[in-house]
Amino acid sequence: MFRRSFCALLLTVAHLCVVHGSCRYPLTPEEGFSCTNFVAGAIRGRPAGNWWTLIVESTEYIPGIDWINEYMQCCRHCVWSLEYPKTAPIAAMVSDDLNCVDFRKDFIKYDQNGDNKLNTTELDIYLRSGPNDYLVNNNLLDRKSVFVQCDLNSDDFVSLEEYFVLRHYWATMHLTRTGPLTPPRDGKPMKDGPLGGFFLDFGQLEVWFSLVQTYLLEQYWDNGWDASLIRVPTEDELMDVVQRMDLDGSTRVSLEEHYFRVFADRNGDGVVDKTEYYLSLYKKINQAGERDNPYLYPINFNIHDWDGDLGISFLERKFIAADLNGNAQLEQEEWFLGDFPSDFGPFEGHSTPSSEGGDDVVNSLRYFYYTIYHRCAQQGVKEYKTSLSEYPWSRACIIDILIQNFPPFVEVEEDTSPLWCGEAFCNSTRTREDPGNVCETDEDCVSGRACSYYGFCHDISQLEPNGRQYARKRRYVVPPQGYDIEVLKEAAARLKYNYTLSVRKDLRVDAAQAPVPSDGISMTLVLTSEFNQLRYDNKQENIRLGAYACSDSLWKRDGFVVVVRAELSILSNQIAMLNMLVSPSFINFLALFFFFVLILGHIFWFFERHTNGLFRLFYAEGVMDGLWFAVVTVTTVGYGDKVPITGLGRLVGAFWMLFGLICFGLFGGQVISQISEMQVANNIVDISSVSGLPIGVLNTSYYKQLSTMYGFSPVICDSIDECGLKLQEYNIKAMLMPHSDTLHYFRKVDENGESLDTNSCGNPLKIVGDPLLVDNKKFGLHNTICGCNTCDRPLAGSAVYASVYLTEAFNSVVSKMSEERWLDGQDDANLAPTMATEDCGESNKFDIKLIIACCITIAFYTALSYFVSSKYTKHHAEALTKRMKDSLRETAYKLGIKHRRRRYLEDREQEEILEDDESALREVYRHEKLAQYVARLQSLCMGHNVDVKKLESEVHQGRGTMSRVIRFFTTSGAIVLCLVCLVYTALIIVWCSEIKPSELGIAKDAIITTEL
Repeated sequence: MFRRSFCALLLTVAHLCVVHGSCRYPLTPEEGFSCTNFVAGAIRGRPAGNWWTLIVESTEYIPGIDWINEYMQCCRHCVWSLEYPKTAPIAAMVSDDLNCVDFRKDFIKYDQNGDNKLNTTELDIYLRSGPNDYLVNNNLLDRKSVFVQCDLNSDDFVSLEEYFVLRHYWATMHLTRTGPLTPPRDGKPMKDGPLGGFFLDFGQLEVWFSLVQTYLLEQYWDNGWDASLIRVPTEDELMDVVQRMDLDGSTRVSLEEHYFRVFADRNGDGVVDKTEYYLSLYKKINQAGERDNPYLYPINFNIHDWDGDLGISFLERKFIAADLNGNAQLEQEEWFLGDFPSDFGPFEGHSTPSSEGGDDVVNSLRYFYYTIYHRCAQQGVKEYKTSLSEYPWSRACIIDILIQNFPPFVEVEEDTSPLWCGEAFCNSTRTREDPGNVCETDEDCVSGRACSYYGFCHDISQLEPNGRQYARKRRYVVPPQGYDIEVLKEAAARLKYNYTLSVRKDLRVDAAQAPVPSDGISMTLVLTSEFNQLRYDNKQENIRLGAYACSDSLWKRDGFVVVVRAELSILSNQIAMLNMLVSPSFINFLALFFFFVLILGHIFWFFERHTNGLFRLFYAEGVMDGLWFAVVTVTTVGYGDKVPITGLGRLVGAFWMLFGLICFGLFGGQVISQISEMQVANNIVDISSVSGLPIGVLNTSYYKQLSTMYGFSPVICDSIDECGLKLQEYNIKAMLMPHSDTLHYFRKVDENGESLDTNSCGNPLKIVGDPLLVDNKKFGLHNTICGCNTCDRPLAGSAVYASVYLTEAFNSVVSKMSEERWLDGQDDANLAPTMATEDCGESNKFDIKLIIACCITIAFYTALSYFVSSKYTKHHAEALTKRMKDSLRETAYKLGIKHRRRRYLEDREQEEILEDDESALREVYRHEKLAQYVARLQSLCMGHNVDVKKLESEVHQGRGTMSRVIRFFTTSGAIVLCLVCLVYTALIIVWCSEIKPSELGIAKDAIITTEL
């Protein structure tokens, strides 16, 4: 018995030695699956822990699956690995469903025409047998999809090797007797979903692991083998195994993924190199129908390796496999059937929709961007053991964020001096050329090397700006700080993102570019703070903002704000009066009032000229009397020197007085309204207070829409500085500006090193009301992180869903930071105004200049009055007055303003005569004055006579009226007295007739007589 076993062992080793060469180092794809029945049986008859003893070259223990991969790759389709534990994965060859010897027999049975390959009809025989028939009949499996996926080389046939791959992959279903356990999300039949239902899901794999462990334990116990290594996987191990099997993160393991990972990638480095490709079952026939020359013209390899890195990743292979019509682009149906998971973004996110002028396909360029996003996100899932809902991003994928100095949101100044690490600046103690030297600055590196972003010394040619291999360690005069920077740091720390900050001048959102294929995995985002950065390029032309994916604002108080003067505009009474006198409303009122007075003056004169001596009959004189009366009456002054006496005159006068009350009341209200309007800037408390007012706005801030929304009169400014100057000079009432630009304007330092916030007397401007349009992205989006989505830089036709993914990640974490009120603390720390402590003193409410002028005037007139009235200075005052009058008269004569009277002759002789005859002149003057007094007395007497006559007529009229009143009251009194007497008499008679003796205390039997 021992001899027989020993001989069998020798024969087995000898056979293995014969086939070992071609099995370990296959030269053709067919040799990669050339495991003989004898070798398969020999391996199957031993525990996996002893497989290493079958080869003489194996001198020490090698785990079973590792030994297969190293020495017996041609038998890989005969062995199944559970892939845990990592140090020595459990391998299995149990049950009839895991017997590769039977696979060849089944293939021969299905190959009815004997051409050593299966067409669709022949493969249907397999799909209509066993548990496959159940899946097909219940719409769980699509036979056409199975054939397409099995045809790895796209020759419309399934070869023996491809059938081995199919059976090795689908052995899970054969053993578990069940298909995928996860129902489709869209409710469609499984066969109409991704991969036609031909995939393995997490639930199916769990059942697979459980059953294989049971079969292995039975096999080990039956053969007396050591079963101590057979165990159930832990939860972490199971999750890790599924993640390794699920190459595209779809939670579904396809045959493509299985073949790529288990068979094509022979060295397990995650990519298929040229040698591995031409040993695989992938297509090798070019369009000319000839086989590729892998050394001179590896056409098919190059078609797969379209990023040119001499290695085919699974995503590159997946693009070729999903392109069913071979047009080098994926339509939506191909995307869906190819099992591109929606968790990594919808099809529209990776293509350019026709609604935006696109072609609704994913071409090779857009798919390149998809692979970058997928690789970084999927690797992040594995690194942090999380799901895509947490927005993981591999730390190997650097995010370069462009920033610009814009206090208080971004405060940074980069040191741009040409300091490259030379002999004079390097640490002399570091002489090694080891790139692994750690460093803080360039000075820590030896000559020719500089410090990278990660703190290691590298050759300068590999660092920015000369090279793009490593990010350079930034050197700052002012390190990045400010509100946006602090929020960005915290958000990136929570997301565990690896990022760099690059300073740019005149930064715009269009600086964000899609990654160039040769640059490797690197994303460029732009952190914007200024309003124009999102809307206008350097040529002040509109940016197509829809081409960029932008996060929500990092500052929840973004938007537009109303800015007014900080101090109230106090309007003095004298200035108000002057403004009123020159105001258009007052001048217009005077013009209209003049015509009314002119018309009414004529009317009063016309009615009163014949009967009223107060209105002179002559037109020129009488109209002036009428105008005077009209003015005095309408102004409600009423001197009483002129009154109308006719009925029509009084009627018109009554209406004229009412008109005056109404007119001046309206005018007074208009004046008050105008003064209030002059002080309306003091009443602006929010946007509702600016309607109809001149408000300063930027010419780039959509001022037409803003003025329409809020009803103000826009005053266009080219910059916020221009609007601020107009506001401080009282040329506008307020300004409506982007909030972030306003705070930057307050913090901007002038040539004196001061800003509005640090003004010694306080900021002359202030913000009133709450921010506006915060949720409106057209107006309220300023402080945001943006990336290229469908922009055309550097290549046209891009669709970078990674930008959408990263901005959504920042949205998610910033929203949580806002809920935790973390942002409020940064708002207080970075955006609160830095006010100066110097006290400028309280402004005086008294108009000192006016008061002093008034006091000086009062003092002057008091002294003048004393000078004129005092007995000591009166004669001096009279003499001075006479000289001043004579001087003024002479001046008027000389200027022609006033003419001399005829009695005053200009020649010198007459003047001498007049001077000699002074007494005569005095007498003439006395007679002239007397004549004037007499004429005035006569006019007064005439007026007195008229008044006496009027009084007599009024007395006669009063006497007659009084007599008529007396007669009326006498007659009425007599009539009333008679009526009263009659009433009393009647009452007495009635009362006497009804009176009873008993009521008067008279006895009933008393005799009453009427006689005396």
